[in-house]
Amino acid sequence: MHPMTTIFAESSFPPITMPLTGDLADFPLPEVLLLIGSRIGRLRLFDAPEFHPMEIDLAEGFAHGLHIDTTMLFEPQQIVAELSYAIETGNGRFEFTCQPIVSVPRDQPIAINELVMQLVLRVDEKLAKHHAVLAPELFYVLVAPLPASELTTDLKLFFLQSRQLLSGGVRSQDLAEYLGIEDEVTRLHLYHLHQLGMVRLVETTDVEELRETMIEQEISDKREDYELAAEASDIIRRSGRLLRLPKAK
Repeated sequence: MHPMTTIFAESSFPPITMPLTGDLADFPLPEVLLLIGSRIGRLRLFDAPEFHPMEIDLAEGFAHGLHIDTTMLFEPQQIVAELSYAIETGNGRFEFTCQPIVSVPRDQPIAINELVMQLVLRVDEKLAKHHAVLAPELFYVLVAPLPASELTTDLKLFFLQSRQLLSGGVRSQDLAEYLGIEDEVTRLHLYHLHQLGMVRLVETTDVEELRETMIEQEISDKREDYELAAEASDIIRRSGRLLRLPKAK
């Protein structure tokens, strides 16, 4: 029999005396993982017709194993694949209970931040493949920016640097190249902006229509400015008044 190590709940956070529960429609799984990932206990996902109930052990910033019925998964790719269903459907509930967990020799702990990033990338990739027939490219477009003060320091800097490109629609890989950062980091930041309702995903044809609308609006604004200037000039001419610049002293 392999030796097993029990990890007890020693954390700087106040202890949770009752299970922490919520709806995944209100609190998406990545947010839940980031919120409780530093605690020690078990997170249960359930009450959704699209996936079987599953439980994942968490301890001090790491995920240690995923339980589905009597099966326990250790491979990171398997864990990401199963948890991604909870994000895609947006249904179900979660329950976190503080308790000691058991780490076994086959265990391959995944850092919570890395797990969240892998989940976001997998779901984003599957969404892109789902739209591949209609639109080979997906663009992120600025919707209605919130006050930058509501963002974290890193996300605020990313938003300020990318806001101009996002206003006209941009692919994540193009934005990553423009900013000189990794595509995975760019997509994670875009995910957080999407969760805040600051950007949306659109297809290629929608972006083209959006840009045409923006150009038409710009032309319309310039035409209106020209007509107002022409009207003012005509009024000045008919009234016999001339605009004179003050003489240089």
